[in-house]
Amino acid sequence: MPKPIPLSLPLPFHEGYLPVGGGHRLYFAQYGNPNAPASLVLHGGPGSGCKLSMLDWFDLSQDQVVLFDQRGAGRSLPAGATDNNQTGDLIEDIERLRMRLQLSSFLLVGGSWGAMLALCYAGRYPEAVHGLVMRGAFLATRMELDWFFQSLKALVPAAWERLTAGWNILQKRNVLQTLTVMLQSVSSEEQQDAARRWGEYEEAVLQAMMGNGPVPVDFDPRWVGKYRVQAHYISNACFTNTRSLFRCARRTAAIPAILLHGTHDWICPPCNALRLTRCMPHADLRWITRGTHTPSDPTVREALRKAIRDLRKTE
Repeated sequence: MPKPIPLSLPLPFHEGYLPVGGGHRLYFAQYGNPNAPASLVLHGGPGSGCKLSMLDWFDLSQDQVVLFDQRGAGRSLPAGATDNNQTGDLIEDIERLRMRLQLSSFLLVGGSWGAMLALCYAGRYPEAVHGLVMRGAFLATRMELDWFFQSLKALVPAAWERLTAGWNILQKRNVLQTLTVMLQSVSSEEQQDAARRWGEYEEAVLQAMMGNGPVPVDFDPRWVGKYRVQAHYISNACFTNTRSLFRCARRTAAIPAILLHGTHDWICPPCNALRLTRCMPHADLRWITRGTHTPSDPTVREALRKAIRDLRKTE
């Protein structure tokens, strides 16, 4: 049964495409109050794209919100492209967007991979950031990837068995590598099979985290591009390392920052938040009791809203 269409959706007061070189054109949209200080939302993934539900974290009568889809993601073109698509490119894309929109600075709001990208940008352009809200930060470590693709089978055994069904022992021992090879295949059937496996596994983990049973998931053809970009990044440690990330974190000392992390986050371990606070002692670390990883979790959504309100008072 199709989902009901909302009676009204927020409309952007400005939207368009930003050419950034390397064949990429980024979709962006501005919402809310054009006279208010700007907040920029950095989506996760990598490769996931922005969603209108992100606007729920803001008061659009008081906030100006900029959404944009990173290279290869969402409505940006070409979809699923991995050429000329690395973390350094995305950092410069954010700066190009800031200049294009003639904004003096942003409040950066990012979750998971988006939190990591926010940290990278703030470390490179601290004068262009007047606040940071980082939720469920991802650090692209080997430990995190091994946990999600290998060890998490202890908590979601049925989902992991479906993820790896029909594979041999070597393929099962390195799930990320197996999926990456499939997504880079010349066979569209193999690409779709990998995207279906990954998407269903990810959804099963999210549902289990929130204490829900399995739910049917319809395959979305856009998953192929999404997971191709994601595999490109995470199989290359997101083109950075923890030393570089922590150097960026130390450069944010003058920026008001709030770190949010769910105590029951199974995707990005809570120890990530503690590691960041060692380099960001000025940051306000807020644990979300029994919170998970996704903003569809009401406790996480409310924590985001409060953090954004609190930083708005400092502007």
